[in-house]
This record gives sequence, structure tokens and C-alpha cells, in this order.
Amino acid sequence: MTISKNPEKIKEMFNLIAEKYDFNNNLISLGTHRLVKHLSAKELRLDDGAKVLDECCGTGDFAQELLRLNSLIKVIGCDFSENMVNLAVKKVKKAEFVVADCTNLPFENESFDTITMGFGLRNIEDYEQALDETFRVLKKGGEFLHLDFGRKNIFSKVFDIIVPPLIKIFYGEKLPYKYLLQSKREFPEPQELIKIFESHGFSLKKRKDFLYGVISMQIMEK
Repeated sequence: MTISKNPEKIKEMFNLIAEKYDFNNNLISLGTHRLVKHLSAKELRLDDGAKVLDECCGTGDFAQELLRLNSLIKVIGCDFSENMVNLAVKKVKKAEFVVADCTNLPFENESFDTITMGFGLRNIEDYEQALDETFRVLKKGGEFLHLDFGRKNIFSKVFDIIVPPLIKIFYGEKLPYKYLLQSKREFPEPQELIKIFESHGFSLKKRKDFLYGVISMQIMEK
């Protein structure tokens, strides 16, 4: 059964879990999500003065990693969850954050040298429109980094087994993470994702897998 990704319901869910989002990410990833984001961001070309958009920015983790790598870039994070953006503003002082929907970005054509999206595309109902918007606001020759769950192998299944009891113990409300597991199962594997990105005008520049393929990064070029 395909999971519902009604935008208003997804926004409501992320607004609900925003306060505990960082804690739970650290919990269910055993702290590895920050390392994976750091190693992924290191693969980007981040020249001084570059303008970077972090889509589905959540509480600002990716924006924070980007600025750690080069404090001379300009980072703008966007998310349609107001509560997530409010937390990001407090956490990452050097970045700018706006409440915006990735399917209707409030930016001019070819505004950004680099665009990142970590663990976001999986939650967007109209992901085709989100990719079109990403392509539109990215400069020619610019890089689009996508990071999310990867291959559905034995290690991925172990993750599915570990998460529910951990969340039950530390979080209580399991429903958002039932959604997480279901959306993970339905999300295309990296090779299929790359074909989808290519159908929107991007070309593959680099792919890198982490944690035995459970997480995968693709850098696409316009």
C-alpha cells in the first residue's frame, strides 16, 4: 500500500516532531547522521562566495556542515515546516532560513551555485515538480547533492528492526516513525533515483554510499 504524502499532513507531522527531531535523529542513527552529512558535503565544490540552497533544511544540520567546510559561502535553507525553520534560525546563526515549499521556490532562475537536499525528497508528494524547481534555480554547471536512504539490503532491514523499539522507549509517539519506515521502503533505490534525476536534465557527477549502502549520496550536475 502506497503511503499518503499529502503536503498539509506532512507539514503537520514535521511541525509536531520538530522539538525532538534532532534528539531522535541522533538516537535512531546512533549519531552517524552528522558524520554522513559532513562526508557528503565534503564532496561538493564550495568556492568562496558561492551561493548555496539547502532544500528541506529541517533544523539546519546540512547548512551547519556546509558553513563548517567554508564560512565564506552564503547558505540559504528552506523548509515548509515553520517549526523546523524556527529551530534552524536559532541553531545556525550564519545561514539565512525561509519558510518555502520545494515545489514552488521563491527564487529567480539560476540563483544558486549549489543545492543540497538531505532526507527530504522522500517526503514530497510531487517530487517531479520539486526536481524541476531545483533544476530551474540551479546555475548551469552547478551541483545538486541528494542524500537519503539507499539500497534495501540486510543492513537496511536491521535498521527497520531497531528503530521502532527505540522510538517507543524514548519518544512514545510512534506514528511519525511508522511513516519514516514506510516511506523508506517505498523510496527508489539509488540507481533508479539517478535515472529520475537524469530525466529532469541532471547528469551524474558522483555517487557515494555509506553504512554498507543504507545511506546513499548522489551529486548531480546541471
